Amino acid sequence: MKTKLSRRLHKNDIREIIRSMAEEHTESAILYPLLFDEDKRVSDNAAWLLTHLAPSDVRWLHDKRNELVNEAMHTSSKTRRRLLLTLLIRCPFSEENIRTDFLDFCLTHIYSAEEPTAVKCLYMKLAYAQCKLFPELASELRKTLEFMEDDLPAGMKSTRKNILKQLGNAY
Repeated sequence: MKTKLSRRLHKNDIREIIRSMAEEHTESAILYPLLFDEDKRVSDNAAWLLTHLAPSDVRWLHDKRNELVNEAMHTSSKTRRRLLLTLLIRCPFSEENIRTDFLDFCLTHIYSAEEPTAVKCLYMKLAYAQCKLFPELASELRKTLEFMEDDLPAGMKSTRKNILKQLGNAY
């Protein structure tokens, strides 16, 4: 598998790999360890493949949330970070598994000039997923989003509007 992931992957390659892993039920055993490979292409491709799995096929990732969070906060690869954040969106948060360091990380990076718009949107969504569980945090998130500048890129405007709408309905 590592050999396959060490080269450029195309959509057909992804479909073939996912199909073969689904038949063998080997995603967690084979693909997950490669997320942490020292070869950037291998680890980025492993993350990319995981984002293509069906939601029912990645439930096992919920138990790996802390490892994914740690890697997302510390990786030097922007590609892997984006893909890990995408995977974390698919992992439900509960009151028991909120990590304040990750929440702070998300809130801080919403404003980062170095991050692309799509990644900032992921940070907003992940902040919301954590804050919505606690009324006081939800209130703080609402204030933070309300004070954001109005000249945001379209993607951020839309994400901000949707989160504010959800916060307004919930509290």
